[in-house]
Amino acid sequence: MNKLFYTITFAALTLMACNSSSDRGELDSVSENIELGDAGTFTFQSADSLPITADYYPNKDAKSIIVLLHQAKFSRGEYNQIAKVLVDSGFACLAIDLRSGGEVNGVKNETAARAEELGKSTEFMDARQDIVAAIDFVAKNSDKEIYLWGSSYSASLALMEAVNNRAVKKVVAFSPGEYLNTQNKVKEVVSSLIKPVFITGGNAEFDMIVNPIVGVIPSKDVVVYKSSGISDHGSKTLWLNGKETDVTYEKVIAFLRK
Repeated sequence: MNKLFYTITFAALTLMACNSSSDRGELDSVSENIELGDAGTFTFQSADSLPITADYYPNKDAKSIIVLLHQAKFSRGEYNQIAKVLVDSGFACLAIDLRSGGEVNGVKNETAARAEELGKSTEFMDARQDIVAAIDFVAKNSDKEIYLWGSSYSASLALMEAVNNRAVKKVVAFSPGEYLNTQNKVKEVVSSLIKPVFITGGNAEFDMIVNPIVGVIPSKDVVVYKSSGISDHGSKTLWLNGKETDVTYEKVIAFLRK
């Protein structure tokens, strides 16, 4: 009788562990007293000890965390409203200030300000170490799956990082392109990308900027969406109120849930 009880109990606990995704450590601490859809702000360190400011939007029922990366001259404020939609759709989100950026939606890029004060380089490629640090931080503080979401230059970096980073399970890229110092650098790297990818871009930029990146990705699980209505560059296209915004949200959320 006791043996049967322990067998059933062990099986139940194993099943619960397989069906749950919890935070721990610093992510668990920053989640305290945070209402669903709101964020807690904190810092963690990049590889060169530069403190990175981040907003964490917790969702205790989520099975994945989306690491949100902003475009040039912006901050984590690019995702003030987008993150709320993603949380409502069943995901947790970590929006970070990369060292290459500025201010948007009233939110100053604190990481970029620190980097400038310390005399650190803030070129686009320099921000890749911040992305790696964010992935490592989430992996150490949660057992949720990690998805990368990039906008413009950070979309290119997200695609590149996903190639060999085992912790990254999916990538969302809004308006990726050859924005880095070396021409064709992005295409060269992502030609080995075999993970699930969602790529989109504004209708005015898609053929010249985005499509060349799409064309070299060998993954069999690539979802490509070219905006057909009013759109913008990068994740800014989700700021617009209209049919195109709704369609883009529908497609990217369907990809993330798949």
